[in-house]
Amino acid sequence: MEPDAEERIKAAAQAQVIECLNRFYAMETGLWGGPLDALIVRTIIVGDIQGRPYDLSALAGVLDIPVSTIHRRVNDLVERNLLERSAAGRSVYLKPTVQTRQALDMTFDDMLATLTRLYRGDVGPRCGVSD
Repeated sequence: MEPDAEERIKAAAQAQVIECLNRFYAMETGLWGGPLDALIVRTIIVGDIQGRPYDLSALAGVLDIPVSTIHRRVNDLVERNLLERSAAGRSVYLKPTVQTRQALDMTFDDMLATLTRLYRGDVGPRCGVSD
């Protein structure tokens, strides 16, 4: 394969991956708010799925964000019913609410279909995500 052809294929693949990431970002921020809120909620969901719940300081550490910022954002996310606090001994852990889980479940099929199309090479300019 010619170097020019390889570069065109690479550029097309990069464009498709970036388009998919942008679509996922749009879905996430539509569900959970701005980029920092989406990052926090996503991290809490992953921790919950893996059976490793986060408290404020662990979350701040893994995201490399000051505890004071995490505290403010988490308070807002709790008020918006996206996260909830769960006491365990002297620690307070964060977990996604039922509302957050349901919102993720509703968009998960679109996300999975997009990734499937990407890996098959079926992804067009809109990344296979329905509007």
